Amino acid sequence: MSVNYIEPKLTIELASQCVKCSACRSVCPTYSVVKEERSSPRGRLALAEMVVSGEMPLTEDVVAQWNQCAMCRRCEWICPNEVEYKEIMFRARNLGKEKAKRDIFKEVVFKGLAMMGNPLTKIGMKFAPSLLSAYGKALGKEVPEYNSVYIDVGIPKYAKLMPKPSAKPFGLRGKEVKTEKPKGRLLFFTGCMIDAFHGKTGESVLKLMEKAGYDVVVPKDIRCCGAPHLYSGEIEAFNKLMEHNKKEIDKYEFDAIVVACPTCGGALKEEYHYPVKDFAEILREEGFYTFKGNGEKVTFHFPCHSYTAMKTNPNVFRDVLQNVKDVSYVEGEEAMMCCGFAGYFSVANYEVASELQKRKVEDIKKTEATYVLSDCPGCVLNIADGMYKHDYYKNIKVMHLAEYLAERLIEEGE
Repeated sequence: MSVNYIEPKLTIELASQCVKCSACRSVCPTYSVVKEERSSPRGRLALAEMVVSGEMPLTEDVVAQWNQCAMCRRCEWICPNEVEYKEIMFRARNLGKEKAKRDIFKEVVFKGLAMMGNPLTKIGMKFAPSLLSAYGKALGKEVPEYNSVYIDVGIPKYAKLMPKPSAKPFGLRGKEVKTEKPKGRLLFFTGCMIDAFHGKTGESVLKLMEKAGYDVVVPKDIRCCGAPHLYSGEIEAFNKLMEHNKKEIDKYEFDAIVVACPTCGGALKEEYHYPVKDFAEILREEGFYTFKGNGEKVTFHFPCHSYTAMKTNPNVFRDVLQNVKDVSYVEGEEAMMCCGFAGYFSVANYEVASELQKRKVEDIKKTEATYVLSDCPGCVLNIADGMYKHDYYKNIKVMHLAEYLAERLIEEGE
C-alpha cells in the first residue's frame, strides 16, 4: 500500500501564488454576501502570504477570515493563473488552529465522521431512526414530504431538517453486483451521508451501474474520506483516514472508483490518486439514457465540488437530464452557485450560509420545477432544509439524481 501523506507546512512559495487580479471575487459565494475584501479568496490569500512572510502576526481575526471560506473552490475554477487555493487554505487553517476559537460541537462532529463505519457507529445508527421519529412526534416537527424531521433546539444555527437515517445503515457494505458480460469493474465509495442517511441513493447507484453493464463492489470497511477534515486543516486526522481507506480499497480489483458525492470523489482523485468517475459520467459515456418521466419539469443544482474538485464537465448532468423522455429540463440562473451548505460551514458561518441558501431557494422557485435534483447528498440535505424553512417544501421534491433516474428506468419490454 502506497500512501502519499499530506504535509501541513505552508510555504511562502505556495502562499504567494496569487497575483491579486480579483477574478475570484466574481464567483466567491461568501464575498457576494459580505462584500469585504478580506472575505474574498484574494483577501484570504493575501492574509496567508503576509502571515507566512512575517509581515503580519497570526491573530484570531485572521484565522476567523480563513474559516469563513466555504471551500467551494469556485475561485480555482475561474482563476486564470491556476492558483492552488485549496492547498494554501487548508494549510493556513492548520497553521491557525491554536488561534481559533474552540468549537466543541465541531470537534464532536468531526470525531463522529472519523468514526463512521466502525462497530460503535454501526450499532448506534441502528437506533437512530426510531429515536429521531420519537423526537419528531413529540415536538410535532416531522416532515413526511421529505421523510425528515426538523431538529430545533432553540439555537438557529443548529436548527436543521434532517433526513431520517437509513433503515439499514451501512447496509451496502460488502455488497457485489455482477453482470453477464461486464464492461468493467467499479468500486463504489459510498461516503458517510449515503451510508447513514441516504441508503436508497446508494442502492440506486448500484442499480444504474448494473443496468449500464458494470460489475460493482462496495468495500466493507471504509471510513469517512477525510475531505471535511482536510479542508478544515485537520491534516493529521485526514492522513489517518486516508491510510485506513487505502488499505481497505487496495484489497479489491477495480478499473475505477464510482461516486455519488463529489466531495468524496475529489478527495479520492486528488489526494488518494485513484481513477474516479461520477456515476453520471459513466451513464453519459455509455450513452445509457433509458429513462422516462411523467411530463414533469425538473431543475438541477450543480454541486461546487463536482466541477471544481472532481472537474466533472457540467454538461454531463445536462446531457443525462435532457435525454430523459417526457421530462422538461429547466436550469436556474444560479444553478452553479454554492447552496451554502459546505459541511460544517453552514453552522460555523450561519448568517452567510443562510443568505446563500435563501438565494438558492429563490432561484429554484423561479424555474417553477416540480423536482430539484443534485449530485451531492449534502446539497440535497441543505436544499431540502431551505425549502422547508422558506415554506416551499410541499411544492417541490428534492432528490439525488441517482434516485430520480433509478425510479425512471425503462425496463426491457416497456
